[in-house]
Amino acid sequence: QIWPVLSETLNKHSADNRIVERCCRCLRFAVRCVGKGSAALLQPLMCGAVPALLSPQMVNVYREHQHSCFLYLGSILVDEYGMEEGCRQGLLDMLQALCIPTFQLLEQPNGLQNHPDTVDDLFRLAARFIQRSPVTLLRSQVMIPILQWAIAATTLDHRDANCSVMKFLRDLIHTGVANDHEEDFEVRKELINQVMTQLGQQLVNQLLQTCCFCLPPYTLPDVAEVLWEIMQIDRPTFCRWLENSLKGLPKETTGGAIQVTHKQLTDFHKQVTSAEECKQVCWALRDFTRLFR
Repeated sequence: QIWPVLSETLNKHSADNRIVERCCRCLRFAVRCVGKGSAALLQPLMCGAVPALLSPQMVNVYREHQHSCFLYLGSILVDEYGMEEGCRQGLLDMLQALCIPTFQLLEQPNGLQNHPDTVDDLFRLAARFIQRSPVTLLRSQVMIPILQWAIAATTLDHRDANCSVMKFLRDLIHTGVANDHEEDFEVRKELINQVMTQLGQQLVNQLLQTCCFCLPPYTLPDVAEVLWEIMQIDRPTFCRWLENSLKGLPKETTGGAIQVTHKQLTDFHKQVTSAEECKQVCWALRDFTRLFR
């Protein structure tokens, strides 16, 4: 009895963000309360046997009106059902369908800055996928575009959105070293290595530029955690990436004054790459980024 009312409400008020958000909140509570048992309750919404609340109707609404609460609801579904083998493909289909209009929205002029809630909810959804079914996402066609948008969004000076982006990046890379006793570990490790081979240098470049020129100091611990995770995957390769990134930083101010010396660059590189704890990376970042503020 609940779904027909919500379905009709979504159709009638699809352009009203306030009403749509309340419908999504109601569905979220329903899924959380019933848990795995909601599969039977939500049968009309399923794609086959998958409890994907974002049915074609909801995806169509999102295509016309990009209410970010649909992305948040998607993250709840992945959290509840992502470890169920029979649900994974349907959840991936949901994610890919949602990504198309989301990327189009973010591609607009100042898209990231104008839609921080969408950024926040998109990467919360992606992070949940990495936590619940990493191999499913890592093998998908949408993995690289999501990571490319995450790299672009690291510059966003919005506390919640940036936190979600950094958490996604940290969790993504960590899945290549985490739980090495599980049977899918070698697959995860290989898939992460492939992703990092393709975009690792770009990610390190962006993180360093972001620290020095875009983000306030309170974000540095999050950035340090991402750099630390990259280093755990392949320290020698990370050393090379960081060296290349440092070479790309401006050494002088616009007025010609020396901003950072060669010794300061090499000292920072040594401090980061020889770090034995993540907090040492954070300390090095704090000292180094002060040179550019």
